[in-house]
Amino acid sequence: MFQIVRLELGDNSNVIARQPLQPLYELWEDAMALAEFDASRCAGEYGYDHEHECWCASDADRSYRFVVESIAPHGERQQGLQQWNGTVGAF
Repeated sequence: MFQIVRLELGDNSNVIARQPLQPLYELWEDAMALAEFDASRCAGEYGYDHEHECWCASDADRSYRFVVESIAPHGERQQGLQQWNGTVGAF
């Protein structure tokens, strides 16, 4: 599964805010297409950032990156959390 995350950038291009967007996508290509669409909806210019492999855009005095991140399905996330807590099989 893949999720689009909108990163707001500060003046020095450091990330100052992170906003996961909905919905989740099964295909990376679908998520990238919608990340481009989200970037295009900003009021300023947008384009593909090859260095960070994401779509970027500006809106008034703000700059954003729309990145696609791979996430584990809910069942796998829960199992990973249980393993991290050392509680697998404790139920």
